Amino acid sequence: LGFLWAIIEPLLMVAAFVGIFSSIRSGSPGGMPLVPFMLVGIVPFTLFRDTMGQMQGAIALNRMLFAFPQVTTFDVIIARGLLEILLMGGVFIMLLFGIHVAGWPINVERPLGVLAACLLLGMMGMGLGFVFASISPIMPSMRQISSAMLGRPLFLSSGIFFTAETVPPAVREYLLYNPFMHMLELLRSAFFYEFESPYGDWNYATTWAVCTLAFGLLVHQAVKRRAIIGL
Repeated sequence: LGFLWAIIEPLLMVAAFVGIFSSIRSGSPGGMPLVPFMLVGIVPFTLFRDTMGQMQGAIALNRMLFAFPQVTTFDVIIARGLLEILLMGGVFIMLLFGIHVAGWPINVERPLGVLAACLLLGMMGMGLGFVFASISPIMPSMRQISSAMLGRPLFLSSGIFFTAETVPPAVREYLLYNPFMHMLELLRSAFFYEFESPYGDWNYATTWAVCTLAFGLLVHQAVKRRAIIGL
């Protein structure tokens, strides 16, 4: 049921947003087909969000494994993160194939660019996942704090259902501080022949992803013993 829900949830979100946008506007953002546009925004963001969320509870949910000396906190956290990235990657491919069969032709302009942008989102998820997984056993309220800070605010400000060029310049200036906005702009630029964003910056997005992952690993290294004691 968990694997099935991983497919159903983004489908429901795509259907909901397509229904809303179809009722309030006639055109499609940036000339991109509406259904693939929404799918290419929602599923990659879900990859980041679910990777972070699944890693967050890895230590507490696998506490029995620490009875084996060869199993470390790093092992259980990284395993949950990699599993989620592979799962959402498979879901993304399945849903793209599904909408292609349903009548929305899928022609990817630069597949390696799409893969690179998805990997950056995965790295961000793993970096924050390491931070929250390490701190949550010590501070149980961290799950609620992370959800409040990185849930809806990021969902609404990361360009999932809009592009940077459709936003007023005064607002765009602040939204472009959000690395997820850059990642989704780069992802759509690599995916769609109809769209090329002047706002996505590979250097900015990559720096954020690498630094977040490095910070997460440092936090885990610093508090991993206290995290086990906190269980």
